Amino acid sequence: MSAETGVRPRPSRDVIGQRLGDEFVLIHLRTNRMYELNHTAARIWELLDNGCDRMGIESRLQKEFDADGSDIAADVGALLSHLESEKLVTG
Repeated sequence: MSAETGVRPRPSRDVIGQRLGDEFVLIHLRTNRMYELNHTAARIWELLDNGCDRMGIESRLQKEFDADGSDIAADVGALLSHLESEKLVTG
């Protein structure tokens, strides 16, 4: 998988995400590793889980957070790369 624009990454079937109060955690069922996501990363995960591609995620975040598009693109790309390296998403 690649974190490039237009690629539609999906949450791995081996990962569950759960909001716990103000926190959002991912649990990789094969490794039993837990990942705590900040507010923005949690929103990206929710959008991934709802079937959004990278461009859709960037567009939604730009509207929701009223942030610069290039900053959002960089943040989304970095998170997707990290999720990929941890085998939390598939492409």
